[in-house]
Amino acid sequence: MIDRAAMPERLRAEGKRVTRERQLLLDIIDRNPHLDATELFARARARNPRIGLATVYRTLRLLETLDVIDSSDLGEDHGHYELRQEDHVHFVCSECGAVLDVPAPFDPRSFGRRRGFEVRQTRLELVGVCGECRDRRADAKRRESERRP
Repeated sequence: MIDRAAMPERLRAEGKRVTRERQLLLDIIDRNPHLDATELFARARARNPRIGLATVYRTLRLLETLDVIDSSDLGEDHGHYELRQEDHVHFVCSECGAVLDVPAPFDPRSFGRRRGFEVRQTRLELVGVCGECRDRRADAKRRESERRP
């Protein structure tokens, strides 16, 4: 897990500058996990109109390479970003796109070690329908059945 306050030192230790753009993107990711690059760019641009999309992509690649952030596809064909943290599971709603982070039900690293395997990163995404969408669907079915003669 990465300590948010230690991010600048982590970048410097790797010989990388701590630019305003990098700080901005780290702040946005920290406050809004699971955004994709387009959403990150829009939020960054609202705070710094001079930031470019190429800068966002370069920064995301750098932060991933340094193991500062993780990328998950969350059931889509592109990455969604969050700060590196303890192993956890993503519950992803296939209808509204909501993501719920839940602690991993077991320690995947010790599980791997017992089998002679070094786990460096875990990704577990469970895709289904959240309670709100399920309730909304049930309400719609109920209203539809009430309209039928």
